[in-house]
Amino acid sequence: RGPPTPPHRPVGPPSAASAVPTQLPPRRRGSKVGSTMYGRSMAADDLELQPLGAGDDDDETGETGETSPRGRKKPLYEVWPTRSKFYCRGLLMTGGETETGITENCSVPALCTWMCILAPSSLYFLWVFPHLWSRGFYAMPLATLAVFLMATGFLLAVCCSDPGIIPRREVILATKAAAKLEDVLGFDALARETVPLDGTGGGRSLPAELQSRGYRWCRTCRIVRPPRASHCPDCDNCVLRYDHHCPFVNNCVGQRNYHFFFGFITSVMCLACMVLPVLFWFLTSNNFERTVSELVHAGSSFLTPLFFVLIAAGSLAGIAALLSFVLWVYHVFLIATRRTTKEFRRSIDNIDEEPTLCATRGPRLFDPWTLVDPRDLMRLDEAPPPPAATVCSSCWVDGED
Repeated sequence: RGPPTPPHRPVGPPSAASAVPTQLPPRRRGSKVGSTMYGRSMAADDLELQPLGAGDDDDETGETGETSPRGRKKPLYEVWPTRSKFYCRGLLMTGGETETGITENCSVPALCTWMCILAPSSLYFLWVFPHLWSRGFYAMPLATLAVFLMATGFLLAVCCSDPGIIPRREVILATKAAAKLEDVLGFDALARETVPLDGTGGGRSLPAELQSRGYRWCRTCRIVRPPRASHCPDCDNCVLRYDHHCPFVNNCVGQRNYHFFFGFITSVMCLACMVLPVLFWFLTSNNFERTVSELVHAGSSFLTPLFFVLIAAGSLAGIAALLSFVLWVYHVFLIATRRTTKEFRRSIDNIDEEPTLCATRGPRLFDPWTLVDPRDLMRLDEAPPPPAATVCSSCWVDGED
């Protein structure tokens, strides 16, 4: 007889009873799944087999309260809902596009402003400044340099500062700043007692007490704006003590940057009086003829045409200087009468008798670094406004209809 036959063992996958030692309990709807792992063991670094957190399939946040990538929050300056643009991580902001823009936030009048300042000033500091310094005249060149720095500094300040923007309803709700904004402004910009949370029908629900004091409802921002505030169609913002939208600085001029604007036009007028007459004297003197002859004798094919281009730009700067003087006189009149440009053009009375220049700037009404969910800034009942047309709009549009 041979050896005994071993018992027969079935070949095939193990049964479900042998693979899972413990039966999974039924899960009730709305119940939380614990962190206990049923079945085979799991590596600690195996992310795909990690147990579900509480509410992972229903909510966007887990037990730790961290937001999932689909609902990741961003700084407010990255998702600002209007045409204003932020730079330097929200530190600087400028206005919206204009009809005479080359590209977005780059307008022809703003470039002309910089050219009219830099072109004659470059000629002055390149030829006149060294000539006067070598002759022992130090006060005039140093004073001109100081005024030039003031003019460019004020221009940068008015171009890249907040004019006094009142955040629209979506921003206030997303940043949860309604109470803080009410403390600063002295009234509820959302009118939560009479207006629904989404702002529908706010114009009909505005309290009569606020209307009698000059407060108005903005249909675009869906907020209550105080007297002398207005909505800028170029920047698409409501601005406190709105004066005008200036394309030459590519920004609105309002309560928080009117000081910079008036300082800019004043310093530009002083710079023109200090640079243009001296520059004209130098260009008509023998020193200028000697300088031109030296350039031509050197055979420079690049400096000579550039030199005469700067002369043409200086002539245009002279015309701009006359216009800036007229603008300065006009704003001195507005300051003396306590009116803004809009109030003067439309014959609107100054209700609160607040001065135009000597009043306080006030704090910024929004924090550009606040983290918000971009979806909270979307309006479901209307489409976003189309981008403003610029000179180069046709360069970026496809030929297909």
